[in-house]
Amino acid sequence: MKDIIIAYPSKDTALQLRSLLEGEGFHVSFVCATGSSVLRIAHNLREGVVVCASILSDMGAGTLAENLPVGFDVVALSKNGREKYLGNLISLPLPVHRDEFLQTIAILISTRSAITRRTKDDSEIISDAKLILMNSREITESQAHKYLQKESMRTGKKLVDLAKEIINDFTE
Repeated sequence: MKDIIIAYPSKDTALQLRSLLEGEGFHVSFVCATGSSVLRIAHNLREGVVVCASILSDMGAGTLAENLPVGFDVVALSKNGREKYLGNLISLPLPVHRDEFLQTIAILISTRSAITRRTKDDSEIISDAKLILMNSREITESQAHKYLQKESMRTGKKLVDLAKEIINDFTE
Protein backbone atom coordinates (compact mmCIF):
# COMPACT_ATOMS: atom_id res chain seq x y z
CA MET A 1 0.00 0.00 0.00
CA LYS A 2 1.14 3.54 -0.73
CA ASP A 3 2.33 5.81 2.04
CA ILE A 4 0.33 8.97 2.80
CA ILE A 5 2.26 12.12 3.67
CA ILE A 6 0.42 15.19 4.92
CA ALA A 7 2.16 18.55 4.46
CA TYR A 8 0.36 21.54 5.87
CA PRO A 9 1.67 24.81 7.30
CA SER A 10 -0.94 24.70 10.07
CA LYS A 11 -0.21 21.91 12.54
CA ASP A 12 -3.87 21.81 13.63
CA THR A 13 -5.09 21.39 10.05
CA ALA A 14 -2.49 18.69 9.39
CA LEU A 15 -3.60 16.78 12.48
CA GLN A 16 -7.28 17.16 11.52
CA LEU A 17 -6.52 15.73 8.06
CA ARG A 18 -4.61 12.84 9.63
CA SER A 19 -7.50 12.17 12.01
CA LEU A 20 -10.03 12.22 9.14
CA LEU A 21 -7.97 9.87 6.98
CA GLU A 22 -7.12 7.47 9.79
CA GLY A 23 -10.75 7.50 10.92
CA GLU A 24 -11.63 6.20 7.45
CA GLY A 25 -9.08 3.40 7.66
CA PHE A 26 -6.15 5.01 5.82
CA HIS A 27 -2.67 4.92 7.32
CA VAL A 28 -0.89 8.28 7.40
CA SER A 29 2.85 7.61 7.48
CA PHE A 30 4.17 11.16 7.97
CA VAL A 31 2.97 14.66 8.87
CA CYS A 32 5.17 17.66 8.13
CA ALA A 33 4.95 21.37 7.35
CA THR A 34 7.25 21.97 4.36
CA GLY A 35 7.76 20.75 0.83
CA SER A 36 11.44 20.08 1.47
CA SER A 37 10.47 17.70 4.29
CA VAL A 38 8.12 15.87 1.92
CA LEU A 39 10.85 15.52 -0.70
CA ARG A 40 13.33 14.21 1.86
CA ILE A 41 10.80 11.63 3.12
CA ALA A 42 9.59 10.64 -0.36
CA HIS A 43 13.07 9.82 -1.61
CA ASN A 44 13.19 7.04 0.98
CA LEU A 45 9.84 5.55 -0.09
CA ARG A 46 8.68 3.63 -3.17
CA GLU A 47 5.35 5.34 -3.80
CA GLY A 48 2.78 7.46 -2.07
CA VAL A 49 0.21 10.20 -1.94
CA VAL A 50 0.94 13.66 -0.59
CA VAL A 51 -1.95 15.70 0.79
CA CYS A 52 -0.94 19.33 1.10
CA ALA A 53 -1.89 22.97 1.00
CA SER A 54 -1.60 24.55 -2.45
CA ILE A 55 1.15 26.78 -1.04
CA LEU A 56 3.63 25.64 1.61
CA SER A 57 6.16 27.93 3.29
CA ASP A 58 8.99 26.87 0.96
CA MET A 59 7.25 25.91 -2.31
CA GLY A 60 3.94 25.53 -4.09
CA ALA A 61 2.20 22.21 -4.66
CA GLY A 62 3.10 22.32 -8.37
CA THR A 63 6.80 22.57 -7.63
CA LEU A 64 6.50 19.81 -5.06
CA ALA A 65 4.71 17.54 -7.55
CA GLU A 66 7.39 18.16 -10.19
CA ASN A 67 10.20 17.22 -7.81
CA LEU A 68 8.71 14.09 -6.29
CA PRO A 69 9.99 10.69 -7.41
CA VAL A 70 7.92 8.64 -9.87
CA GLY A 71 5.08 6.88 -8.09
CA PHE A 72 3.90 9.86 -6.05
CA ASP A 73 0.71 11.84 -6.50
CA VAL A 74 -0.16 15.16 -4.87
CA VAL A 75 -3.61 16.23 -3.71
CA ALA A 76 -3.43 19.97 -3.11
CA LEU A 77 -6.21 21.72 -1.22
CA SER A 78 -6.58 25.19 -2.69
CA LYS A 79 -8.39 28.16 -1.17
CA ASN A 80 -8.58 30.09 -4.44
CA GLY A 81 -8.64 27.43 -7.08
CA ARG A 82 -10.85 25.12 -8.98
CA GLU A 83 -10.62 21.41 -9.57
CA LYS A 84 -7.59 20.63 -11.77
CA TYR A 85 -5.77 17.49 -12.86
CA LEU A 86 -2.25 18.13 -14.10
CA GLY A 87 0.43 15.46 -14.29
CA ASN A 88 0.70 13.93 -10.84
CA LEU A 89 -1.13 16.87 -9.21
CA ILE A 90 -4.82 17.02 -8.34
CA SER A 91 -5.97 20.38 -7.04
CA LEU A 92 -9.23 20.39 -5.07
CA PRO A 93 -10.89 23.70 -4.17
CA LEU A 94 -11.78 24.46 -0.57
CA PRO A 95 -14.20 23.84 0.90
CA VAL A 96 -13.90 20.33 -0.47
CA HIS A 97 -16.70 17.86 0.02
CA ARG A 98 -15.58 15.22 2.53
CA ASP A 99 -16.71 12.26 0.41
CA GLU A 100 -15.05 13.64 -2.73
CA PHE A 101 -11.77 14.12 -0.85
CA LEU A 102 -11.88 10.62 0.65
CA GLN A 103 -12.80 9.04 -2.67
CA THR A 104 -9.90 10.80 -4.39
CA ILE A 105 -7.48 9.50 -1.76
CA ALA A 106 -8.98 5.99 -2.01
CA ILE A 107 -8.51 5.91 -5.77
CA LEU A 108 -4.92 7.14 -5.59
CA ILE A 109 -4.02 4.71 -2.80
CA SER A 110 -5.60 1.68 -4.48
CA THR A 111 -4.03 2.06 -7.92
CA ARG A 112 -0.60 0.66 -8.70
CA SER A 113 0.34 3.36 -11.15
CA ALA A 114 -0.48 7.00 -10.63
CA ILE A 115 -3.81 7.60 -12.35
CA THR A 116 -3.02 11.27 -12.65
CA ARG A 117 -0.07 10.67 -14.98
CA ARG A 118 -1.86 11.39 -18.22
CA THR A 119 -0.84 12.66 -21.57
CA LYS A 120 -2.36 15.88 -22.84
CA ASP A 121 -4.48 13.80 -25.24
CA ASP A 122 -5.83 11.71 -22.36
CA SER A 123 -6.73 14.84 -20.41
CA GLU A 124 -8.57 16.22 -23.43
CA ILE A 125 -10.48 12.94 -23.86
CA ILE A 126 -11.53 13.03 -20.20
CA SER A 127 -12.56 16.69 -20.54
CA ASP A 128 -14.64 15.87 -23.64
CA ALA A 129 -16.39 13.02 -21.81
CA LYS A 130 -17.12 15.30 -18.85
CA LEU A 131 -18.59 17.88 -21.23
CA ILE A 132 -20.87 15.23 -22.76
CA LEU A 133 -22.00 14.15 -19.28
CA MET A 134 -22.54 17.76 -18.20
CA ASN A 135 -24.71 18.54 -21.21
CA SER A 136 -26.64 15.29 -21.38
CA ARG A 137 -27.33 15.01 -17.64
CA GLU A 138 -27.37 18.73 -16.80
CA ILE A 139 -24.74 18.33 -14.07
CA THR A 140 -21.65 20.30 -13.03
CA GLU A 141 -18.08 19.46 -14.02
CA SER A 142 -17.39 18.25 -10.50
CA GLN A 143 -20.40 15.92 -10.62
CA ALA A 144 -19.32 14.63 -14.04
CA HIS A 145 -15.84 13.90 -12.72
CA LYS A 146 -17.25 12.13 -9.66
CA TYR A 147 -19.38 10.02 -11.98
CA LEU A 148 -16.32 9.06 -14.03
CA GLN A 149 -14.37 8.21 -10.87
CA LYS A 150 -17.16 6.05 -9.45
CA GLU A 151 -17.71 4.22 -12.74
CA SER A 152 -13.96 3.71 -13.10
CA MET A 153 -13.79 2.13 -9.66
CA ARG A 154 -16.97 0.09 -10.18
CA THR A 155 -15.92 -1.32 -13.56
CA GLY A 156 -12.17 -1.51 -12.94
CA LYS A 157 -11.51 0.51 -16.10
CA LYS A 158 -9.04 3.36 -16.43
CA LEU A 159 -10.64 6.80 -16.42
CA VAL A 160 -9.45 7.53 -19.95
CA ASP A 161 -10.84 4.22 -21.28
CA LEU A 162 -14.20 4.94 -19.69
CA ALA A 163 -14.13 8.45 -21.17
CA LYS A 164 -13.47 7.00 -24.64
CA GLU A 165 -16.49 4.71 -24.26
CA ILE A 166 -18.72 7.66 -23.31
CA ILE A 167 -17.51 9.64 -26.32
CA ASN A 168 -18.02 6.65 -28.64
CA ASP A 169 -21.54 6.03 -27.27
CA PHE A 170 -22.42 9.68 -27.74
CA THR A 171 -21.16 9.91 -31.32
CA GLU A 172 -22.90 6.71 -32.48
